Amino acid sequence: MNIVEFAMQMERDGQLFYEKAAAAAPQPEMKEIFLYLAREEERHFAFFKSMHEGDTQAAIKVLAGNSMAETKNVFVHLIEENGDTTFGDDARQAWAEALKIEEKAVKLYSEEAEKEKSPERKDLLQRIAEEERTHVYLIDNMLSFMSDPQTFADSQNYKNFKSWEGR
Repeated sequence: MNIVEFAMQMERDGQLFYEKAAAAAPQPEMKEIFLYLAREEERHFAFFKSMHEGDTQAAIKVLAGNSMAETKNVFVHLIEENGDTTFGDDARQAWAEALKIEEKAVKLYSEEAEKEKSPERKDLLQRIAEEERTHVYLIDNMLSFMSDPQTFADSQNYKNFKSWEGR
C-alpha cells in the first residue's frame, strides 16, 4: 500500500471515529465540532483520492474548501452563554484520542512531504499537513477548555477564537 492509499484509509477511519464521537457527545457544541472534524476527514479522503487518480487540479480544489471558522462560535457559546461545561471521562478520552489521530496525520504528511521529489505533490502534502495542524490546534484548545473553562476564557487562545468573528 502506498502513502496515498494509506492516507485514504486513515482519513476514512478518522471520519468514522468523529462520527461515532459526535453521536456520543453530551453537549451540542461538542457534537458540532466532532461533525466538523468528520466532514474534514471526508474532504481529506477526497483530496487523497484525487491524488491517487493523478488529478492534482481536483486535489487543489478540495483543499480550497477548508474553513475552521465554522467552529468559532462554539467556544463563545460555551463560555459567554453559559453552556454546559461539565465533561465526563468519556468525553475527555474522545478528545485525547482525536488529538492523537490529528498529530499522527501531521507527522505522516509532513514526513512524506519531505521525501517527495515532485514539487507539486510536495506542496500538496505540506498543505494537508498544515490543515491537520489546525485540527490539532482546535482539539488542543478544546482539551484546555475542558480542563479549566475559566482559565481558557481568560487566555489569548480564546481571544483568537473571538477575533474570527470580529468581536
